Amino acid sequence: KMMCKKIIDEKEASKLYGMSKAWFRRKRWEGDGPLFIKVGSRSIRYQVSDLDEYFTSKKFHSTSEA
Repeated sequence: KMMCKKIIDEKEASKLYGMSKAWFRRKRWEGDGPLFIKVGSRSIRYQVSDLDEYFTSKKFHSTSEA
């Protein structure tokens, strides 16, 4: 059975996660941001589950852990 995976664009990701569109662009360029999907030559999309996983992996209890 195929699972439905929610896909959003950069603008929606920016609103949902409180990060600027420039932050998402910079992270793509640096290669250390959330996974993304390139649709066509210019369209970028994000799978919500990938964004959740990325931001969850950035959680710490103390600044000494980071």
